Amino acid sequence: MSVVHTSRIEITRHQGPHRTARIEGFDGVLDFGIHGGIRDFYAQKYGREFDGPEYPATLDHMIAGVAG
Repeated sequence: MSVVHTSRIEITRHQGPHRTARIEGFDGVLDFGIHGGIRDFYAQKYGREFDGPEYPATLDHMIAGVAG
């Protein structure tokens, strides 16, 4: 048996590192961005502060997806 699936996702970039994703067939959006140590790392690397709220990073979503 084989399974073929195509994910249809729309990504919208907002201010700074904030992005949202809409996944076809599901209500609502997923927020992506940076937070905590990741935010501090990029602030030091690029010499700038990131304004706005913190959101889960792409890595957080990936780990949550495979951890369950």
